[in-house]
Amino acid sequence: MGRHLAVTLIRHGMTEQNRRRAYIGWTDAPLSPEEHRRLRGLRIEWPCPVDCLVASDLRRCQETAALLFGGRGADWCTSRWRELHFGAWEGKTFAELEAEPAYRQWLASPFSAAPPGGERYADFQARIKQALAETIAFAERAGARHVAVITHGGPIRLLLEQYAPDARSFWEWEVPFAGGYTLESTIERWKGGERCISLSVVRFKENENG
Repeated sequence: MGRHLAVTLIRHGMTEQNRRRAYIGWTDAPLSPEEHRRLRGLRIEWPCPVDCLVASDLRRCQETAALLFGGRGADWCTSRWRELHFGAWEGKTFAELEAEPAYRQWLASPFSAAPPGGERYADFQARIKQALAETIAFAERAGARHVAVITHGGPIRLLLEQYAPDARSFWEWEVPFAGGYTLESTIERWKGGERCISLSVVRFKENENG
């Protein structure tokens, strides 16, 4: 049957730039003060304990991890778990970019065009697959049965598209800020690129001490 390994993917909390709907792939933005307060008042209802905590190296993911895991630091942080790099469009909004021909081309073909000075989707896809492979290897070495990854919306959608039991396209997946999904599988299935056995939404409740 193989060795069980659940992977929970959680998106970071909201930043001020997110509130403005600006592109902030590699911009190292902190959580907004309002989001700090919101996340302090929540706790996750885990079906089983998290053995390993992995995170993107950007500040918003580090802060989300600390707030949702009671101040616990990540066991491993890496830039591989970052969002797509938006290049010259980092920090800008649709309204600021809509007149640019390159931006309109990218909106029409986001999986083939790339932002100026940014990352092509194929390169982003390869990087996230490498991040997952390294995370699975890290969990295997640690003897973990459940690893949580605090990352960004794009990586989570990409992995759900590939590994969720039900096939849905990238944009069909809803990934709210500080929300996520747990994918139940085995190490062997993860390594083989097979779809997971089951999928569940991460559940929250009010923190009695928050």
